Amino acid sequence: MMKARVNPIVGKDLKVTSRSMKYSWSLFAYEGVLTIAFLLTMLANDSMTRYSGPQITSVYRNYSSFFPVVGIFQLIIIGLIIPVMTAAAISGEREKKTMDVLLTTSISASSIVIGKLASAVIRVMIFVFASVPLMAISFIIGGIPWRVLIEYIILAFIYACFSGSIGIFCSSVCKKTITSVVLSYVIYFGIYAVTYVPSLVVALTGAGRDGVLTTMLLELINPVHTFIIFFTDRLSGVSLGELMGRDGFFSVWSWIYRTNVWLTISAFFQMGITALFVLFSSIRLKPGEK
Repeated sequence: MMKARVNPIVGKDLKVTSRSMKYSWSLFAYEGVLTIAFLLTMLANDSMTRYSGPQITSVYRNYSSFFPVVGIFQLIIIGLIIPVMTAAAISGEREKKTMDVLLTTSISASSIVIGKLASAVIRVMIFVFASVPLMAISFIIGGIPWRVLIEYIILAFIYACFSGSIGIFCSSVCKKTITSVVLSYVIYFGIYAVTYVPSLVVALTGAGRDGVLTTMLLELINPVHTFIIFFTDRLSGVSLGELMGRDGFFSVWSWIYRTNVWLTISAFFQMGITALFVLFSSIRLKPGEK
């Protein structure tokens, strides 16, 4: 029976993580924070039910709110912690003077980068899977299809890879970990916020179809926009294009907003950018690089 080959970087990092009480306590604290958010949502739903009347259908419908509350809160946490987890991946090895030794082994530069990214993504996805029991209430009682949960997990995985690759790239470029973390957040801000600037300009200037098309293409690389479309469509049944007044303005893009085409294209764009960051990070890793 053949033994599955595991990237040595992943194996080493996961062994260290599994033996660390710090990670266990972090997971415990994470679950505690999500539980508090869950209980606050339950209290809010109970207050709304009392105010609107004890209709059974509305009580069950209110349970669907657990999924977006926990899901969005979880995404925020992922966006905050993954730069810290990945930004020290390469620069930390340089600071400990172990990178040159690592590069003299049979492990290739690309394997080092992929291993560092994979170990960070696995640790993040453990947090995601740990929250599934809380989100499951929305699917068991709230009436949301289970496929939505699967879609969310896939998008969260892509988001973790995308964010982690930025941190790995910054870590390969910067000599100090603190500089790498700061640069990671700067790039995140550029992707998450600056990509909306053209949309704001188009809205203020009243540009035509070409302007709308350009802004929508830029929004493909923005994970925040991807999740806004996902939650808007899955929970309300109304496309983001309809809410923004784009529906009917450009029929092809209106159809793309209503279907999974936008989410699919956006996922491929973000995975492509992830691959580029991994490639650039691998190129940056050279023996003797200080």
